[in-house]
Amino acid sequence: MHHQRSARRFGIMLHARKIWLSELFSLFIVITLATTLFVLTWKIVFNETTIYRKTKRLSMLQADKVLLTHTEKELRGRVAIAELLCSIAGSRIEPDILLELSEIVYRNSRKFGYDPLLLLSVIEVESVFDPEARGKYRSGKQSGAFGLMQIKPATANEIATQLGMDSIAPGDLFKPEINVILGVAYLTTMIERFKSFKLGILAYNQGPGVISKQLSEKSELSVRYYQRVLTAYYRLKKNSLQLAAAESEEPVCR
Repeated sequence: MHHQRSARRFGIMLHARKIWLSELFSLFIVITLATTLFVLTWKIVFNETTIYRKTKRLSMLQADKVLLTHTEKELRGRVAIAELLCSIAGSRIEPDILLELSEIVYRNSRKFGYDPLLLLSVIEVESVFDPEARGKYRSGKQSGAFGLMQIKPATANEIATQLGMDSIAPGDLFKPEINVILGVAYLTTMIERFKSFKLGILAYNQGPGVISKQLSEKSELSVRYYQRVLTAYYRLKKNSLQLAAAESEEPVCR
């Protein structure tokens, strides 16, 4: 008989089966490790989910902030145009037309990528902000141009076709929302055609055929109209800066 107490294993009885203490201890260790692993995994998943939700919420808040900033910038742009129009033509324009014109100028300047003051300059030179304006030559004869940007019906329909709009009747050109979008589109077409801002402005006033002929013949261009637009632009720019510097809470038009 061998008496090796150090190697002896002690057991307990459970359901008539013998389970060794060493095996029970191992089972306990395994269960403990599995439980710990489960708790750690759950905690990691919970923390990751929480971080994801907070990150998503933060992204949404940042997006909202960007949207609000953009909206505020747009609102300030619209207000600045309205204030400028009030300061220079408030006595000649009905309040509802003034607000409508401010919105139209802002929207189209954004759409076609222009400084809104440039559009206002062209409108001032063309019609002095009168939606019912009818163009006249220096001789006094009617030119056939109508509205804020003095568009002729033939030109209006040509541009309307390019924009996918319905046919334009002469009376439609007295509507600011139609007149301005056609005028801005035509101005853009002229600038793109001659690859020059200056020549595009001149072609808008004199017609592309006249400018093309003068260029081909290398004759001197009449730049009076261009100079008038620039003069109006710099004056409007100065007025706009003065209004912005004043930061008055009182509306210019009352």
